Amino acid sequence: MALQEAIDESISELLGQKVLESLYSVLQKHYDVTRDELPYRLDTAYKLLGEVFGIRATRTISKSISRRLYQKLNLEFEDAADLGLTEYVEIAKKKLVEGHSGLS
Repeated sequence: MALQEAIDESISELLGQKVLESLYSVLQKHYDVTRDELPYRLDTAYKLLGEVFGIRATRTISKSISRRLYQKLNLEFEDAADLGLTEYVEIAKKKLVEGHSGLS
């Protein structure tokens, strides 16, 4: 849920609501990925963004999504030039697991 919201909010803020709607339309039509499946198919979305906007813009979009996700999860975001969206999501998952295990 937090990841889906971060994706929606970041893309809408950076590129506009119409671009977000178009992205979902293309993902559904050409990649058979629905909005709800997107968090589980980040590689497909990243590929599409790269094809449409280029790698530099896609990195910027990914960082924006990642920052917003971390904010929603109350995690500290640490920017790293070599990380993409999938890696940031994996790090967030690990941080959440570590945080919960520390509460026991």
